[in-house]
Amino acid sequence: MISILKNNKTLTTFSFYSSFLKQVALYIKDKNDIKFKLVENGDNLIFDSNYRIDPITIPLLLSLIEQLSKFYKKPIELSLFNNHATKDVLKFLHKSDFFYLSGNNKNPYFPYGRKILDFNEAYLGNFAKKDPRPEHRVRCYSLNDNNLSEKLKIFKDEDERRDFLISEYIYTVREHFQELLFDNISTAEDTDFYIEILSELITNGVLHSKSNTFALMFVNRYSTKFSISDNGIGFEESLKSKNESYIYKPSELKHKLDKIKILKVNDKVLNNLNFIMETLYFSTLKNRRGLFDLMASVVLDTNGYFRLHNDNAQIIISSRMRNELLELRKLRDRLFQYYMEIIINEIEDDRFKEEMVSIKNEILEYFVQLYCILCDKYNNDFKYSSIRFYSVKFKGVHIEVEIPAV
Repeated sequence: MISILKNNKTLTTFSFYSSFLKQVALYIKDKNDIKFKLVENGDNLIFDSNYRIDPITIPLLLSLIEQLSKFYKKPIELSLFNNHATKDVLKFLHKSDFFYLSGNNKNPYFPYGRKILDFNEAYLGNFAKKDPRPEHRVRCYSLNDNNLSEKLKIFKDEDERRDFLISEYIYTVREHFQELLFDNISTAEDTDFYIEILSELITNGVLHSKSNTFALMFVNRYSTKFSISDNGIGFEESLKSKNESYIYKPSELKHKLDKIKILKVNDKVLNNLNFIMETLYFSTLKNRRGLFDLMASVVLDTNGYFRLHNDNAQIIISSRMRNELLELRKLRDRLFQYYMEIIINEIEDDRFKEEMVSIKNEILEYFVQLYCILCDKYNNDFKYSSIRFYSVKFKGVHIEVEIPAV
């Protein structure tokens, strides 16, 4: 069996990508099946063991387990242990709805079970009375819930389907995360902004990735963290569905990046990085707030961290890229303002078309510059670079954000 939690080591997003995924891949390569146990030592060494998990790793873990359950066409077996060493982490996972969501729950007062894990529920009990915060729960969003798939069939246009889903999710997202956003000064003043973007990202996950989307937000006295994870079609396939317009030509940035031979890495892996950049570029050209706006706000306004993972590649953007992001956000805001004037004043696009295309071309060149800077820093010191490459492909799109408390 593979241990999810190792003794005296916190399962963070970094350890998940860098070591846990590799362990799973090697196990699958040698075995015809896969089984997990929650903790390394089980019922042994209970007074010498300590297990911890970073809460925002939970959506990643659920995405991986869902992928495995689809591959093996059955729920994945998970061995649980309830003892002195495991009770705290077991209780947190239980109270965060991890087990309800991943198991076979049919109780309407708890999240509907996705049947991706098989475990003994008898181990879930006899916890200390003090409960974790009730808002610290993992959420699952799916077109299979609330009859959404059927409701979407009445819309023929992609934009209409998107608008309908956003209108559905914006109330749900507010209910799930508003209280947590209020608890950090950095997010409290922009609660509506974050709710709007989270609704957009969740809509992207369930509509374009064609999969379940898992999300969790966690707040303590040091920071607000949230994670959104799906195991869908990824950026490359999603971008193939985008139509050409006067403001966007599909893969326009990527074609430029493919010609820049700075990094000596496998072409397939590099392709994943270039599609991350193309996605962020596309996001700056949209008429609604989205992925780029989240990244810019987190880094520039709160000195936080933004991580975006696609297949084998990941970027980590922090205040070290402040100067480059500032210029990009200025251009993005100018372009967005034109969109608002078009919508509010109900005027024709042609009036601003030339200026909008000019801004778009500036954005394109700044993204090329940003890419070159990121690559140069990777070549100089890859350990502390904003770019990460992993030997194991993790299907889908995975977003993690950390916003420091003021």
